[in-house]
Amino acid sequence: MTRRVACLFLALGAGCFLSVAAVPENSDPVEAIKSYSDFAAIDLGRVLNGDVLSERGSLMNFPNGISAQTCYAMALPADEAARHLQLWDPSAYSELKVFAFHALHMPCDPADFQTLDFQTRQKPVHWLLDKTVATTPARSELNLTRDEARQLAGCLSKQADPQRASKCWAKLLLARASAFQQQGLAGTTPYEVAGEIVSPADQLRNMLLEQLPISHEFLPILKGIGLLGKDAMPSLTPFYYWSLFDADYHGTISLGAVYLLPVGNHFQLIDLEYYVNANYYASASMYEVWPVQAQGKSMALVWRGDFFAAPTIRFTKGTERIAYGALMLQDIKKEIHCMQDEAKTKR
Repeated sequence: MTRRVACLFLALGAGCFLSVAAVPENSDPVEAIKSYSDFAAIDLGRVLNGDVLSERGSLMNFPNGISAQTCYAMALPADEAARHLQLWDPSAYSELKVFAFHALHMPCDPADFQTLDFQTRQKPVHWLLDKTVATTPARSELNLTRDEARQLAGCLSKQADPQRASKCWAKLLLARASAFQQQGLAGTTPYEVAGEIVSPADQLRNMLLEQLPISHEFLPILKGIGLLGKDAMPSLTPFYYWSLFDADYHGTISLGAVYLLPVGNHFQLIDLEYYVNANYYASASMYEVWPVQAQGKSMALVWRGDFFAAPTIRFTKGTERIAYGALMLQDIKKEIHCMQDEAKTKR
């Protein structure tokens, strides 16, 4: 498969001198996807019949990074599918183990986090409560700054009170979400994890540096959100949200933003988790949505790339990391099938 390599201008101002022609607006969607993805072949018939094609991402030199790619169809016109992807609420599907999912206002306010609830029988949430109570100003197993650890410890005072923990976390999340809304990724304060400073934005950039064809394809939206390019402030307004879910049996809270950008006759989206309080550091799900026709109906052909930065990945190698990627793909496909089923009801 021929891959396109392009010049990426990073926030640090670094550049290169490689260039290629952009994909023409009227190009074949299948050929366009093959030109930047890991799919050497795409059976459009299978995809339009509901199959989800998948590829484990290539092994990265970046120690914390892992990725996967999928290709599938949605029974909606491309513009409706793109909007559906941007606003989709996964909490309606118990198999996805999302305990809560809520949109944030712009600007966000305390009321946006009132439904955050640690009073539940869910074991993963109890795990998060235990780790929250165990947090001290000097030590925490959660993704926090030293200041945030101090705030949580002072707020709880070693009391395993679920209602109080909910309020303590709501205050912390409000501060992080407000900073992101005001400054974009420049407002994401790095975590202080086991004596190491971890920047979610840098984790994402490092992964994308190893995916030049994909980064080139998505350069319009990556620049628009301030992840790549010289401008730190995003020029696109996203859908903001927070969620509470089960990640490997651990209750996890994330703050995210889903950006949507029309590009010629298709659409690009990025679902960016810019704060995750446990288990991994950051993630980005990237979508390219193309219009296609099937039996006289307008449908959407979707390429999706998922990029996760997690501390546990650095300790996996070879077949172990491949197995980890296969498990990740199982969860992604489960989510895609839920999206596809919901899209069918909207026709």
